[in-house]
Amino acid sequence: MEKSRSVLLHWPQNKIKPTGGPAGYLYNLRKGLESLGESGYAFLPPAGSGISGQAWLGSVVPTRLNDLRRLRSFVALPDKHLEAPVDYNSYEFVHFHSTEDLYLHRRSLSRYQGTVLLTSHSPCVSHKELLSRLNPRDVERHIQQLSRLEEIDTFAFKRADYVIFPCAEAEEPYFHTWPAYEGIRDERKIRYLPTGAEGGSVKESRQAVRVHYGIPDDAFVISYVGRHNEIKGYGDLLTYAPDILERHENVWFLVAGKEGPLRGLSHPRWVEAGWTDDPHSIIAAADTFVLPNRETFFDLVLLEVLSLGQNVIATNTGGNKYFLQFNAPGIQIVDDLSQLDEKVSASMNAPLQERVAWGIENEALFMSNFTCEVFARRYAEVINGLS
Repeated sequence: MEKSRSVLLHWPQNKIKPTGGPAGYLYNLRKGLESLGESGYAFLPPAGSGISGQAWLGSVVPTRLNDLRRLRSFVALPDKHLEAPVDYNSYEFVHFHSTEDLYLHRRSLSRYQGTVLLTSHSPCVSHKELLSRLNPRDVERHIQQLSRLEEIDTFAFKRADYVIFPCAEAEEPYFHTWPAYEGIRDERKIRYLPTGAEGGSVKESRQAVRVHYGIPDDAFVISYVGRHNEIKGYGDLLTYAPDILERHENVWFLVAGKEGPLRGLSHPRWVEAGWTDDPHSIIAAADTFVLPNRETFFDLVLLEVLSLGQNVIATNTGGNKYFLQFNAPGIQIVDDLSQLDEKVSASMNAPLQERVAWGIENEALFMSNFTCEVFARRYAEVINGLS
């Protein structure tokens, strides 16, 4: 392997953790780089938590006050700037992991003589995601001011010398949610780098999980782990699950993740486990995992599901489409969740030995293509191939 070049991964080292988004992406990348003994990569110094990082405030601050605080913050964002936390010119490359972060450091970047990289991570264009976090009435009242948020994405994609996506399919949400993207996108800047992940780790046995949640040992269990919102497809899952529960007396849904803004079904065979620090045990206790994204970048949970030897039913959108090329029977891609019942029925009717074989194939696929080491090796190759 070629000698690594100096890269600043623009993320505080104390904010890297095994979760979703940039923090999880960089956790897996760092783990892989360390395993390979790669040098020349650095992260930002530790950062304080600040008010926004204190999750407990959400339980004591009134909802409306939080709404107004968030609105004020977003309106002010286009005029805000931050000084570089380190000397950028000490590095050949500075790799940002959100359009907002790149934009906020635009003044320091005007003096930077190296190469700017961007990975956006957002499941849709960032300014649309920010708007989705606001009270709809506030968006309507302040739409003129909030429309300036698009300046952040426009600047970031234009200023970046290279934009790194996990795969071509991960660009799909940007074409769908940002009319200006096609005109801003520069093919010469685009690089593709499939993400990797740390393999899943199960703390509780399948039987123990089922006993804990009152699920019969012979039930066919469909699991979901993730945010309870529309873009993740949770709303679609709520729409189609009742018919499945009615048609199949032995089907259960086991769902993990904090409820809100959408709430789970009120049904005896729909179990909401809430937030958990052990999602992998829930995934492993099921018979199949459903990934119902409406839009997606490249969902890390899909890699974790494969690493656990679990079968998955995923919607045909964004980064999920990347997995069509493997023709794996344990990765079933559906156009939308109206096909979920059909796929569940087929899985239930398949011999157990066959379903187990699908899971083994999924795990082998993960080990060959999506470990942290494979991810880090690909990352180093991309960096070394840039001018």
